[in-house]
Amino acid sequence: MGLKSKEERSNPVKKPGPVTMDHVLLASQETKEQRDKRIRSLFDFFDKESRGYLDFAHIEAGLTALEIPSEYKYATDLLNACDANKDGRVDFVEFKKYMDDKELELYRIFQAIDVEHNGCIVPEELWEALVRAGIKIDDQELAQFVESVDTDHNGVITFEEWRDFLLLYPHEATIENIYHYLERICMVDIGEQTVIPAGVGKHIHASRYLIAGGVAGAASRTATAPLDRLKVVLQVQTTKAHIMPAVKDLWKAGGLVGFFRGNGLNVLKVAPESAIRFYTYEMMKTFIVDAKGGEEKADIGGMGRLLAGGIAGAVAQTAIYPMDLVKTRLQTYSCATGKVPSLGTLAKDILVQDGPRAFYRGLIPSILGIIPYAGIDLAAYETLKEMSKKYIIQEGEPGPLVQLGCGTVSGALGATCVYPLQVVRTRMQARGTYKGMGDVFKKTLQHEGFRGFYKGIFPNLLKVVPSASITYMVYESMKKSLDLE
Repeated sequence: MGLKSKEERSNPVKKPGPVTMDHVLLASQETKEQRDKRIRSLFDFFDKESRGYLDFAHIEAGLTALEIPSEYKYATDLLNACDANKDGRVDFVEFKKYMDDKELELYRIFQAIDVEHNGCIVPEELWEALVRAGIKIDDQELAQFVESVDTDHNGVITFEEWRDFLLLYPHEATIENIYHYLERICMVDIGEQTVIPAGVGKHIHASRYLIAGGVAGAASRTATAPLDRLKVVLQVQTTKAHIMPAVKDLWKAGGLVGFFRGNGLNVLKVAPESAIRFYTYEMMKTFIVDAKGGEEKADIGGMGRLLAGGIAGAVAQTAIYPMDLVKTRLQTYSCATGKVPSLGTLAKDILVQDGPRAFYRGLIPSILGIIPYAGIDLAAYETLKEMSKKYIIQEGEPGPLVQLGCGTVSGALGATCVYPLQVVRTRMQARGTYKGMGDVFKKTLQHEGFRGFYKGIFPNLLKVVPSASITYMVYESMKKSLDLE
């Protein structure tokens, strides 16, 4: 890139102690009056009608004029970051306060990257900062990063260039967030991709989606563990099932702790399952977008969501199925002494008595059930969320109550449609006496009738509704916290 030495390119700036606005002025080589004039000019750029305040429409129009894509919701986040009194409007005092805080924040991270404190960042320092943050990029990507920020194209990044590039970024200015922002705003070329699709990025997004999905799954499963235990107990009963006697039996057998039997394994199972499911879903959405030519990134359509959700569910279910089988055996284990075997002992017994294939008993009905369930659940949730944005909240992102409502409807719809296959799978997992899926269907229909396939559906819905709602609410919260929106 034709770089000269750092000393040739910049005026030395001494390493500061506590950061103040004086340091910012010195680094930007501005007087206080010049800075005030610059901020006023930027405010007026958004306030084209000279109303004296900015609302969502002003901010969105201004960011659009600056070619900052609207689909990433930066207008909403910037409004919230500036609007100190939360009245939906940003006056100049609030705007100026945001600018003061943001410039101090940007100066701190600039100084952290500028390890020699010479007043500018060279590519080597930027590369080292990215590596420390766990982001590995090649020389071409590093050059594009520098060139995107380096407006005078002299090969180094001054504080003024750094400030101007990031001043309207409404989130915390960490090196990860800055790189993420650069991917979106400047469309950094990653490998053979000329555009970063909305969703998963190559360097830092994958782990974030896995974390978000894992936390969401673990939280919802723990909250609904008693209902899950009750549902499984009812499903494996071949005689007429009654809820209250089952509840009393569970309480008598183990007290309150008995309702959480198997929850540790449940969390170990559902956290990676949920992580894999959400991550695969986001990846499949990106794949479908690419297959359509990269257009309409914000909406892949109902069939696209069903396909992506079904594949995501199948991949996740297959990956964790042996653990799911051991969990079911543990939850339905009956012993005269009341002593419950350890997970290791139970897994060993299954292996010795039934062989390795036993760990995948019931996989086919499980896959047949999870594909439509995950497809309907994920597709219905995203469709309902999009409808709520269009007809209910008008602008911004749906809040927790809307997310809970969307999760409730989507979870109940998906669970009801595929519940008979869940009953078949659970019975195949819990008992080794059935010859196969067809045998379970035949015997259940002969002895219990059609209603037998919906045994335990009431506690299942009592579990699925809050579980789906909590999962989606936590997932959306984690996505926002991890800057995946």
